[in-house]
Amino acid sequence: MQMTPYTLPLLAAALISAIVAVLAWQRRPSPGARAFSAAMCLVVLNILVSLFLLSSTTLDSFLFWVKMSFLGGGLGVAWLVFTLRYDGRSLRDVTRIAALAAVEPTVMFVLTWFNDLHHLLWSQAVATPITAPGALLRVDTRLGPLFWVWSAYQYALLLLGVVILLRGLFRVPSAYRGQTVTVLVAMAVPWIANVLFLVGRTSVTGVDLTPFAFALSGVALFLALYRFRFLDLSPIPRSLVLEASPNGVLVLDGRGRLVDINPAAEAILGCSARDVLGAEGTQVLPALSPAASGPDVELTFVRDGVERSYDLHVAPLRKRMGKLALLVDVTDRKCLTAHLLQAQKMDALGLMAGGIAHDFNNLLTGILGNLSIMQEEAGQLDSIAEPLAQAEQAARRAAGLAHNLLTFSRNGSPAPTYLNLNQSVDLTLQSIAELVPPSMTIARDYAPGLWNILIDQVQLGQLVINLVLNARDAMNGTGTLTIRTSNVDVDERFVRTHPETRPGEHVLLQVTDTGSGMTDAVLQHLFEPFFTTKPVGHGTGLGLAVVYGAVQQASGWIIVETAAGKGTTFSTYLPRCREPVQAQVPAFQEACTQRAEGHETVLVVDDEEMILQLSRRMLERSGYTVMIAADGPSAVTVIQENPAAVDLVLLDMTMPGMTGDQVLWELRRLGCTAPILISSGYSLGGSIQDLVGRPGGADGFLPKPYTMQELSEMVRTTLDAVQTS
Repeated sequence: MQMTPYTLPLLAAALISAIVAVLAWQRRPSPGARAFSAAMCLVVLNILVSLFLLSSTTLDSFLFWVKMSFLGGGLGVAWLVFTLRYDGRSLRDVTRIAALAAVEPTVMFVLTWFNDLHHLLWSQAVATPITAPGALLRVDTRLGPLFWVWSAYQYALLLLGVVILLRGLFRVPSAYRGQTVTVLVAMAVPWIANVLFLVGRTSVTGVDLTPFAFALSGVALFLALYRFRFLDLSPIPRSLVLEASPNGVLVLDGRGRLVDINPAAEAILGCSARDVLGAEGTQVLPALSPAASGPDVELTFVRDGVERSYDLHVAPLRKRMGKLALLVDVTDRKCLTAHLLQAQKMDALGLMAGGIAHDFNNLLTGILGNLSIMQEEAGQLDSIAEPLAQAEQAARRAAGLAHNLLTFSRNGSPAPTYLNLNQSVDLTLQSIAELVPPSMTIARDYAPGLWNILIDQVQLGQLVINLVLNARDAMNGTGTLTIRTSNVDVDERFVRTHPETRPGEHVLLQVTDTGSGMTDAVLQHLFEPFFTTKPVGHGTGLGLAVVYGAVQQASGWIIVETAAGKGTTFSTYLPRCREPVQAQVPAFQEACTQRAEGHETVLVVDDEEMILQLSRRMLERSGYTVMIAADGPSAVTVIQENPAAVDLVLLDMTMPGMTGDQVLWELRRLGCTAPILISSGYSLGGSIQDLVGRPGGADGFLPKPYTMQELSEMVRTTLDAVQTS
């Protein structure tokens, strides 16, 4: 071995290629990075073999390195593997191709070591002695047929890789084309140098400049790595994206014929690509004709027995080569939009219903309060006692309607308890037995071992009663009503098809009738308050609104399945509660026949003049001294001037300007220790409930409407509780 003028340049080329190999290996998670690193390692090996070949001083040494140079046959295989992986082929397919492609280079490398026996690679090799230090050893050889086979095979592998890259060049985003072009240039430089050497057109006689050209390739690959992010970001072929797209894609040529279709479109249209390719697009999808020149079209297809909606969008391809038709599944989006709009509408209706119920309760307070005063003054006069009692009964029925509105608006005051649905449904059915005609059959299908639920017992009763009565009216009193309970574990698949639901363990209550069913128009307004299909005077339109509110307050949901002429099923899902059922003992409280009286001073705060004056009269009739305030600031002023003069504050929660809770905290801040009763047309719940029993908060709650007896009893009870504590 000896130093030659080519030693240092070859070492530099080997170093550059080695650095590129290391950089490629660092990016090995990217497709093709490992194969590219292997190819660059073979380049380094090829350069070092060339260095030793040019440094040889004897024929035997020269021929040894010639034989070693056939290891470079793996370079073509590594190049092919890289281009295939870079193009997006699977590792499994590429491995099979690489195994087949490596057969020829392996056989050739083995045959080189037995060339003296067959002389198929070279037939003679004559060396000219070196005449000066550093001069190259001149060897004249006659190449055999296997050498040209080996060379042709290597060029075929290189050419195939180039074709793969060129084909992918037009199928990847333009941002990636710089990578491909740079890699192609980097590989073309040594390829051209080798061709020139084989045809004897090199500038240095007898020297293969291919290893030197790899130095220029390394510079180009550095540019690809750091300028175009080669191997950091590898493009995914758009054909793979097309195959994996959940949207249906159809490609039409300039004459409207179908030239490509992805698997999603095959599944949507129920066809096979083999059967439809080449057919007119309108034959495969008739809607393509009007959609090609107009806005998006909504289409409906049945997949797996389920009707699904799709938006058809048609866009022209570049250079007027054809059109691209896209089928986008919008079923879930439509369902979500519909449920969102329905939820928004129900929330708006709930807000309105709650406001109506609140104002209604204020009016009823005036009615019931004055009626209670009139009943006391009338004494035993039978001539007006009965009309007054009937008026009070009508007012309390109106209060019941207001309570139903509050339940729908979720402003009610639920007292949830642990219940067994089977037992509760049976007790409710027994209580309304007289409302079910003999011509109607009730079939019970109760699941044994039913899980417990947490729900207000009264609201559950209202839920069952309204569903049963609704079914009775739907069947005109004749038919079969089936009540079914079961344990269900709601899974993610069910949630995807019913956006209003939640996964987890639930107890299902189903009420099914054999009535005439409902139309879609009726179904859209089913749970709205005051909506009814019954004749005037035969229903309030609040029954199903109460059902909706009760289910919502119990953190459940209700699904209605119906069809005109085929009956209706209401499926109510209530969350499972793992606490044991506790026996509920009804607390029967004997009605007070005598008004509770007192002598203390009560401050009444209310912005309704009618309620303000009525409360004052009722309390004064019970012996109390009454002070009044028409708003929050007035009440604060009274306490500031003489806090010890007030023994109890009756405070309305809903007032303009300074709200009831703001007044309460301000009075406590001023040092008011008198008990405070809060009153509202809303039921006890939410923010109101947070104030009652809280340290420094309110001492009790008096719901509107109330009578004189109820007012005086609540005031007396609160005062006595404070005095004895």
